[in-house]
Amino acid sequence: MAKANPESRVLFEVAISRGEFARIGEETSGLKRSLLGIGFPAEASRRALIAAYELGMNVIIHAKDGLLRLLWKNGQVEITAEDTGPGIPDISLAMKEGYSTAPEHIREMGYGAGMGLPNARKASDEFHIESQVGKGTKIVCTVSPGPHDLQASGYFHSVRLDPARCKGCTNCIKGCPTEAIRVRDGRAFILEDRCIDCGECIRRCPNMAKAAVSDSWEALSILDYKIALVPPSFYGCFSDMTPDEIRAALLAPNGFDEVVDVSVAADLCTEMMRDYIKKKPGQGPFISPACPAVLRLIQVKYPSLLDRVIPCEAPMEVAAWLAKSKMERQRPVKNPSAVFISPCPAKITASRQPVGRGRSLVDASISASQAFLWVQEHKGSRLPEGVSPFLHSSASGIGWGKSGGEMAAVGLVGLAVDGIANVSAFLDELEAGRVDGQVEFIELQACTGGCVGGCLHAANPFVSRMRLNHLVARHHDAGPNRIVGETGTDRPELWFSLDLLPRPIFRLDPDPAKAEAKLSEIKAIEGSLPGLDCGACGAPTCRALAEDIVLGRGSEWDCTFKLRERLGELAEEVVSLAARRPPAMAGPCSEKEKLSQGTGSEGQEVGFQEKPSGGVTPEESSPVDGTVTKKEPV
Repeated sequence: MAKANPESRVLFEVAISRGEFARIGEETSGLKRSLLGIGFPAEASRRALIAAYELGMNVIIHAKDGLLRLLWKNGQVEITAEDTGPGIPDISLAMKEGYSTAPEHIREMGYGAGMGLPNARKASDEFHIESQVGKGTKIVCTVSPGPHDLQASGYFHSVRLDPARCKGCTNCIKGCPTEAIRVRDGRAFILEDRCIDCGECIRRCPNMAKAAVSDSWEALSILDYKIALVPPSFYGCFSDMTPDEIRAALLAPNGFDEVVDVSVAADLCTEMMRDYIKKKPGQGPFISPACPAVLRLIQVKYPSLLDRVIPCEAPMEVAAWLAKSKMERQRPVKNPSAVFISPCPAKITASRQPVGRGRSLVDASISASQAFLWVQEHKGSRLPEGVSPFLHSSASGIGWGKSGGEMAAVGLVGLAVDGIANVSAFLDELEAGRVDGQVEFIELQACTGGCVGGCLHAANPFVSRMRLNHLVARHHDAGPNRIVGETGTDRPELWFSLDLLPRPIFRLDPDPAKAEAKLSEIKAIEGSLPGLDCGACGAPTCRALAEDIVLGRGSEWDCTFKLRERLGELAEEVVSLAARRPPAMAGPCSEKEKLSQGTGSEGQEVGFQEKPSGGVTPEESSPVDGTVTKKEPV
């Protein structure tokens, strides 16, 4: 399990004095922005705000002055309120609901109802208070994310399936790295808990039944002030436009109001990852957190490797934070919206349901193909006055748009792997311990070629890679943006605020004994299957079909080979039953018996036989119902 950044950092600090009622409301808004900046979960943030507000009000009502501080520590928010004042003579009495020593004029204002400290205690996971009469009071409480904050109850997916287009061809099930797709009744469906939004099924589907859902360009019109977060891979889409011309087209009327290059954030992430690895010599290799599809793949299939993931934010989130906090300019609104131009569905999903934080700072995501069309339509637009030209970042930051760019930027002994199948195969090696001690840093990209190979990218990945290489070469001497040095790598907003946890997809049963029994059943069923992994059953492997059977999602007869084998057995049984007759019914005579009785092969009498007078011959009478048939000469 990858832990959130364990180092303590001050999130918020404010000095307050008696009677500053209006100020505490304003400062609480600042606190809310601080919690949003680190991606603290919504419910935990709500509790932290309640505790901080009540402790601040306690100082304003009862003390002379004090200090309210929020500390980010070990994945928790620690709230401290320390004041100088009269102190609390009886702490147990002060903690009772409704007990108050507030003056009458304070109560007339609607405060001092005696619920402040009890409410702060209820909102906290830990609550400690100490006080000295005549000196002052110190209260420390902590708020931690709950289980529902750490593991989402539902899953958002950018990758969607159109059943009307699906032909049940099973192409997609063979390429899915987490075996998240099944085909039943001629249609595919996705197991939501296993899907990592890598987009491999989109590439493989010949019927275009899979697609990535993003925000539409028209939907962006409801945003008051739009900041485009442009990844370096996007510049590789264009052969006849410079980065300045691309930025100018994005800033055309009805487009974006501001453009921020994600490569600036990539430079900052480079510094963060390098520092993190250097502080842990001999404990690697460590995995880059930049690709959200890879992070989810590790959560699903390789949970033992979660502690190898560097717990810093990806450039997309860092760029959103920089755009909203560090690159502030004269803007018409207080809350600008960050819109990411995404080359892949995994990053769209990360903007809606991030990994390592409770909420994303990215407000919307559009596909790179949509943005490409807009830029082409507004080609030739002029860069608005006052907007600084490209280049904002170093050449290394631009290189993050292609495979190998991270490794080159970090500058440590590393390894770069791209393509989801290659990544999965490599993680098998890493999990088996066959890479330990050989490298310090591992760059993993789900898309072949890196972000330029994303299924939402608007150009050929190899051509885009070439263009990025040229762009890197032209700006080889450029250094990181000054903001990288000014920010530093120790800001809590730059690190995970939640632990990376495994996805509980292989949990067969809550009861361990039943789960073990089901596992044994799966192994037994798998042993009875042919082991060809042909996919004709609608599951990617025989093992997957065995799991489906035990979990009630499939049947043994879904296997074509088992079905044919069973049909053969049934056919033999039908033939055997057809030869059986009731005991009272005579069986058919053999040829010898027929000849000895003077009958031919067709059961007919040879020659004429004279009828007895006044009756019929025995041959003319049916042995069953006594009906008479006329005999013809042979």
